[in-house]
Amino acid sequence: MKRIILFLMLSLLLSLNSCGLGDKSYPEEVFEKVKLNSNKIPDGFRKHFTEIRAHLKAGNLVIVTPQNEVKKVNATEYVANHYVHLFDDDIIAVQELKPDKETKDILAAALDMFRYADDIYKTDFPRIAKMIDDKKPDQEIDAAIDELDRTKGPILDKKYDKVHYMILPYADKHGVKYKILETPAPLNDQ
Repeated sequence: MKRIILFLMLSLLLSLNSCGLGDKSYPEEVFEKVKLNSNKIPDGFRKHFTEIRAHLKAGNLVIVTPQNEVKKVNATEYVANHYVHLFDDDIIAVQELKPDKETKDILAAALDMFRYADDIYKTDFPRIAKMIDDKKPDQEIDAAIDELDRTKGPILDKKYDKVHYMILPYADKHGVKYKILETPAPLNDQ
């Protein structure tokens, strides 16, 4: 299932802030830390590596250092900077939420999803980035990406869908305002 879903709470946040009520309710906080942060979970991993390889080939794969300097890097350094810690804050944020009767299963499913994604980004991404840096044949790199998409992608999709189908009814029940924007399916990037 190809999906790119964007959830927005902008109108709600603007109206709360304009009324001087900037504090989020517990349901809004749960929705934000679970659903909005889950938007970082990709619909397939190939796009990441296609972009990394293209930028590397063009000589413009860069990161911005803590000193705000632009530094050319290899694929391994790029992955370590952009992907390895992508879900660390999300895991902590969900762990810090105090579960209640309604959110216990939602938060457990969200932690499972974020931890699974985190493992992929901390183990599989560096492994494939190293293959790129070691100048392994394109067919070998593509096979590793395809295997990742074929084996772990569907598991991550199921975990994402489980959270998605739990959090939306919860948000609706508690009046959390959000908007779903469906974007067109991407063109085949292979």
